[in-house]
Amino acid sequence: MMQIIDRAKEEKIPPLFRLAFRPFFIGAAVYAVISIALWGLLWAGNTHISQFMYGNPLWWHSHEMLFGFAGAVIVGFLLTAVQTWTGQTGVKGTKLACLFGLWLIARLGLMFATPSYLWMVIDCAWIIVATIFLAKPIFKVKQWRNVFFVPVLIMFTLLNVKYHLMVLKVIPYDLKAIALTTLTIIAAVVIVVGGRVIPFFTSRGTQTETITRISMLEYAALIPIWILLIFTLFPVTVPSSILAATYLIAAVTNLVRMCRWRSYKTITVPLLWSLHGAYLSMIIGLAWLGGSYINHNMNPTIGIHIIAIGGIGAMILAMMARVSLGHTGRKLQVGRWMVIAFISLFGSLLARTLLVVIMPIATMDAYVISAVLWVIAFTIFTIVYYPVLTKTRVDGHPG
Repeated sequence: MMQIIDRAKEEKIPPLFRLAFRPFFIGAAVYAVISIALWGLLWAGNTHISQFMYGNPLWWHSHEMLFGFAGAVIVGFLLTAVQTWTGQTGVKGTKLACLFGLWLIARLGLMFATPSYLWMVIDCAWIIVATIFLAKPIFKVKQWRNVFFVPVLIMFTLLNVKYHLMVLKVIPYDLKAIALTTLTIIAAVVIVVGGRVIPFFTSRGTQTETITRISMLEYAALIPIWILLIFTLFPVTVPSSILAATYLIAAVTNLVRMCRWRSYKTITVPLLWSLHGAYLSMIIGLAWLGGSYINHNMNPTIGIHIIAIGGIGAMILAMMARVSLGHTGRKLQVGRWMVIAFISLFGSLLARTLLVVIMPIATMDAYVISAVLWVIAFTIFTIVYYPVLTKTRVDGHPG
């Protein structure tokens, strides 16, 4: 049973710091707006904006989307979920405020400062502290089913160190390779968490019978992702044909897995079709990356952005929208504005991928359109969810 929380003690904590999802979701959403607004302005011809990008705009964009934005949401989600998984009280109050403060200082440093070891230490510290907060309750109750998230965060930290050493010119600069590895780790988290929660949310949200899991199919969907992670983590040269086959197998097995999730029943439920659309984007992105190893006319950066904007960005928006409602005691329903946000984000995905493919001449315009639509989506989330995340639960419960 969940430990009984002293109500008086709980009420002394500002609502924003009562559970990890609160500061990290609102922080990540605001940062998603600021960072991509800067990125869009850069592509619109405002080259002086590069001074806010740690001296290396491409590095900064890649790093901040993966670590600054996606990393914050993953940490916020995991440190909230671990309370439900283990029955142990989640990190809150001063500890949570300090953790969030570290994340925030790192974001500001990487925007206004120049590359240095100090910023590398601060930017890795918040992930290390979060990993400790996650590991303690899992190990305490010996809940091995969820222990895999701990090594994932450790790998995430090591990749962050590598990113920083690259911009500090300590190791050779290979942005594409390390970005793909980091993206694969985040994709693995999305596929594992998505595979657990989307069928559950769907059966609940459509009031249909529980969607059963077929273990063989679950393994078939997950094993190729772990293999891809091993391929990208270790400095071994893997033949293109094997990489292509692994990506394509991952796409096909996850598509078969998804076909059992009754996507057709979610059309009238925005909190569900947004999740299904994001998972489908992840599958298409994996297939595109597989194809890029066979057909060199298929640009791998398109696949990377299908996964990054659709598979990860849209999944984050949909998950934040749902988790924020559920954990603040509200009804699991969104209004018209959040529907516009979801559509806007899928529009951002299409502009950055499909428009670039069919109209290469308009590539720069496509980047700017995609940035504008992304900014609209996360601005709506910030405005709609600011009161949700900064006020007490409507049902009076702690958290």
